[in-house]
Amino acid sequence: MRIGILGAGTWGTALAFLLYNNKHDVVVWSAIASEIDEIKRTGVHKNLPELTLPSDIEFTKSIELACKGQDIIIFVVPSAYMRSTAALAAEYIPDGVIIASASKGLEKGSLKTMTEIIEDELTSKNPSLRYDVVALSGPTHAEEVAKGLPTSIVAASKNEEVAHR
Repeated sequence: MRIGILGAGTWGTALAFLLYNNKHDVVVWSAIASEIDEIKRTGVHKNLPELTLPSDIEFTKSIELACKGQDIIIFVVPSAYMRSTAALAAEYIPDGVIIASASKGLEKGSLKTMTEIIEDELTSKNPSLRYDVVALSGPTHAEEVAKGLPTSIVAASKNEEVAHR
């Protein structure tokens, strides 16, 4: 499967590492150019120093590259940036893609969940787009996932088959 991850923080990077180790093609995007430059230069995320990232995980400053042609797109950005990231990504998201949110929180003011924000932006920017949405949540920590320690996560969706996938 081809998976785009929007957000190169510790959680996005740990998920990228896990998904890569499970034989998926992974592209990780960040809006912070210096974050991508540092990861490309050093091969590690500054907050996950024991984790050497495989060179086959692509880190990019291009949200288009992280979205186009993907089977799954996982949003892993801070809640304060979810709406702007979803709006930016909307024009590049392919039809039939699975959209997942691994970000916690509610939008200030509207109190919308992260998946509701993503759906708002995708629907307003591309009303004909077909996609399924999954919320990922659980008692997980990036450091534990990066080390391969046992943990669990909940995948919640209106479509049970998509949540399992």
